[in-house]
Amino acid sequence: MVGNPFVDYLNQFNVMSPNHSKIYDEYTYEAKENNFSFTIETKIEDHLISLFRNEPHSVILTGNAGDGKTRLCRSIYNSLSLSELNDWPNEGIIDLKFDKGIIRFVKDLSELKDEVIENELLKLQSYIQNNHQEKIYYLIAANEGKLTKFLSRNSQMNYLKESVRDRLKDYSNNKTRFSVFNLLDVTSSLYVDKVLEEWNKDSNWELCHSCYRKKTCIIQFNHEKTSNEQVKDRLVEQYRLLDYLGTHITMRELLIHISYVLTGGYDCSDIQNAKHDEFAKQMDRPFYENFYGHGIEVEAFSEMRALKAFREVDPGNYSISNIDDFIINGDLSSNKRLEEIHREIFKADLDLKLGYFIKKLDIYRNHNKESNDNFVNEWINKLRRKFYFEFPEESLFDRKSLIPFNYVSDYGDLFDNISKLGKIRRDIINGLNRAFSKKLVAPTNDLLATNDNLMIHGTYKMKNLKINQENARPEMDHRASKFLLSVDGVLIPMDLHLFEYLMRLNAGNTHNLLREDVEILLDTFKNELIKLSEPDPDILSILRYDSDKGMYIEDEIFIP
Repeated sequence: MVGNPFVDYLNQFNVMSPNHSKIYDEYTYEAKENNFSFTIETKIEDHLISLFRNEPHSVILTGNAGDGKTRLCRSIYNSLSLSELNDWPNEGIIDLKFDKGIIRFVKDLSELKDEVIENELLKLQSYIQNNHQEKIYYLIAANEGKLTKFLSRNSQMNYLKESVRDRLKDYSNNKTRFSVFNLLDVTSSLYVDKVLEEWNKDSNWELCHSCYRKKTCIIQFNHEKTSNEQVKDRLVEQYRLLDYLGTHITMRELLIHISYVLTGGYDCSDIQNAKHDEFAKQMDRPFYENFYGHGIEVEAFSEMRALKAFREVDPGNYSISNIDDFIINGDLSSNKRLEEIHREIFKADLDLKLGYFIKKLDIYRNHNKESNDNFVNEWINKLRRKFYFEFPEESLFDRKSLIPFNYVSDYGDLFDNISKLGKIRRDIINGLNRAFSKKLVAPTNDLLATNDNLMIHGTYKMKNLKINQENARPEMDHRASKFLLSVDGVLIPMDLHLFEYLMRLNAGNTHNLLREDVEILLDTFKNELIKLSEPDPDILSILRYDSDKGMYIEDEIFIP
């Protein structure tokens, strides 16, 4: 039987497939041969087109391999040219005449010989310095490390080096003469919804309706499940969690990952020709297992960086007693709604081996529990993941408690909420005081710059602590994902790692959790505050243990 060509298209993202290509530019443009032209509209693309049409100047795009730098170069070329760019010339450089002058495209600076790089960058520097009087403008795709290293060892390019450095340090330094856009600043989660929406279009799956293996096809199962708005939102939610943690996923990595979520690494021939043993393996590749790379070959796992990041937040690894109890006994809860939901989630579906799980559960509960002691261990991790994505009513269970961050909801609620940011300051101060001293300090409204000997070098009022969320970027797909704490000019960035750590300390938890993620950052912040402090020479401020409170409190010793 003929397979679905769209599944073949998805298979090109399979890192174990011979059709696999590592270049995002190829993913989006070569697919036209199979009638699956796929592009994602991005703000940076619109901004660059507008820039060259209205206020043209030279631009460098930086980012990791797979962030879409080459694709952007091609897209800008096609938008400003009367004909499409089918293939890049061997030298990787092409000029385009347009109504404002000439754009010189360099698709990948890293691919050029050193003497060519030097020549092109010297020209770029000259054009910037004379404000592009020649009306020649560059659009260069470059690896940041290679670019800065090359500039640093060429003294004749000091002007360009400083210009690039200033713009990488702060995007607001982009001017009308020259701009640098770092695609690492793109928020990965913004594209997940777009990819799922595009790939799950009904038109891509019409041929599957007539396939005799449709009801036993794990690819079709995953397509149907991830087409559900709730499931899709929760897939995006997991990517948003990585934004909060400061983990950037490139466009290429995202496409590889979402493709694997849908196919599990299989194609139509695998499904149609599967014998009993292979069919059993395919049932172990539902979308929620694929999302975290369970069952994937070691070689493929090493190439899929997104999987490594998601393994750290895998909801299947954490036991929450009431959720585990619902998974195993929810249909016996005496709550009609819960029983109904349990039957709907844990029915005789493909991912639960067409009723095999239900039979095993019945044997475990009612017949021979002793001989099925491993039943829970065999199934529970998988079923927690299924629960996380498919349980329909948030009010009945704290689904997010399966994520190893207790305060992720609180963190998310802080964005664009000035009132909550103001209210959280006392908790942040309490967490900082306990982090600085490594002691259970009694709650106070003052931030205490304390050293390891419990000497308080400086005291800062609550009003001195400012919490500001980072700016969104109107010119590119950048969504605010972290905050900046400041005390009298001393700054510390706060992502979810740091927020979680401080909130746990505020709640009285121990200092070991997450410490390796934030220790250096906090110590630097504390030392800067101590340097800024001006202690009273006549009074020694300390933290003293109060046996009645069971906590450390602020105290003073007068120096005679």
